[in-house]
Amino acid sequence: MLPIFKTLTVSALLLSAAAAMAAETRTADDIIRQARDRDDGKSFMSQVSLILIDKQGNSRIREFSYLQKDYPDSDKFTMYFSAPSDVRDVAFHIENPREALGLEDSQWMYLPVSRQTRRISTTDKRGAFMGSDYSYADLDKIRAEDYRQTLVGEEQLQGRDCYVIEREPATPAVLAKTGYNKLKVWVDKKNSLVLRQDFFDVKGVMFKQMRTLKTETIDQIDSITFSETEDFIAGTRSQLRFNQLQYNVALDDRLFTQTAIKRGLKAGDLPEYAVSAR
Repeated sequence: MLPIFKTLTVSALLLSAAAAMAAETRTADDIIRQARDRDDGKSFMSQVSLILIDKQGNSRIREFSYLQKDYPDSDKFTMYFSAPSDVRDVAFHIENPREALGLEDSQWMYLPVSRQTRRISTTDKRGAFMGSDYSYADLDKIRAEDYRQTLVGEEQLQGRDCYVIEREPATPAVLAKTGYNKLKVWVDKKNSLVLRQDFFDVKGVMFKQMRTLKTETIDQIDSITFSETEDFIAGTRSQLRFNQLQYNVALDDRLFTQTAIKRGLKAGDLPEYAVSAR
């Protein structure tokens, strides 16, 4: 090979390597954004079981209706608890603005005992959602700009090829809100579903893990239908089982307001669940 071609070949290899490194730097952010913005229809509804398992293995189940609808500037979610009796009529309304707007996610909770709706402040988001191992911060949609992302490799998880990404808070405010000093995330390469998250405290100890236990394809959309979060310090686990999940259903806008969670669900508010929703 002539010297000039050797030089060109080496230069091309160096440029390719540099481009690959640059692509990798971008890829971590892109992967997280794809996970956030993946197709989940224009709306969906599901009957959800929240299963609380204590360190002795005893379980309690809480049931709620979970509704979501997309809007031009945000995604809006509403949860209406129906059982058991001690949580009946507790409700939540969550708004996740488009990340490009640079706005914080907002959460409101209605407590029937006091008949009051209160906003869950940023300082309260470390708290346990309905006594579970999921925090209020975990209910916010994944955000790329809140963290510095690094693609650290690829692994198989549950027989699926995954990107493995480490995330560190971009600001002290994010750390203060979540209590997570580092996250390690496994994202399915095929459908951008988050299959596992490991949570680390400021001492570098992994104290919590969120894992997907079951996925299904519903209405041609890959969906997480069973997940679990384990708190290794407390020795407890919490599970979310999505039943009768249906996409692109007709949901009235009045179900996605702060007023709606105080009013509660009434007969006729929701379309009938299909007999074969799966």
